[in-house]
Amino acid sequence: MGKEKSKGGVANKHLHARIAYLQQAASYLTLQGKEHQIREAHAPNSTLPTPGNQVQHQNQTPIVCTENTVNEAVAHEQSPQQASLRSGVELPETGGLPLHLATHLRQVALKSQIRLRTDVKHSICKRCNSVLVESQTSNKRIENKSKGGRNPHADVLVISCRVCGADKRFPVGAKRQKRKGERRQPDSGLDPSSVTLEMRTQGEPG
Repeated sequence: MGKEKSKGGVANKHLHARIAYLQQAASYLTLQGKEHQIREAHAPNSTLPTPGNQVQHQNQTPIVCTENTVNEAVAHEQSPQQASLRSGVELPETGGLPLHLATHLRQVALKSQIRLRTDVKHSICKRCNSVLVESQTSNKRIENKSKGGRNPHADVLVISCRVCGADKRFPVGAKRQKRKGERRQPDSGLDPSSVTLEMRTQGEPG
């Protein structure tokens, strides 16, 4: 008795689960940075220095964080691709961890040759791998370069990354083209056998 054929399933399930986890973690950490900023803005001023705290911290050497020190620390944590970005970028509140997770996500997909979903690719910057969150790490606007902006079919959604300044453009209302294997070939209305017979007749010597 032969072995029963196993039911076909998704190949490399662990890699798909890893990519999904990295995407969720990067998005969560990016959103947590915004929530932390909002909580600090609404928190009461309870961190004012008291006389006791002033006496305690008098003997400590103050730490001065200059712009060069911050830039050196950021460049040390980032990958060479991210370190080559223009100076003066606005990093997320959570630092470079979301960038690292998103970079790792794309590397796993590239090495395992897994095609990422369209929504996942649209949510990550192609240049610096930042998670694009509206009004936090990205800005959205509608652009129409037609004459006077009168052609509604020329509307383009532009997503600008605040970290590196890269733009992603998506036509508004345009249908995405199917893959080559999913496209249906148009019917010509001719019988293939008759076409083959006609070609053979033309090839015979007269």
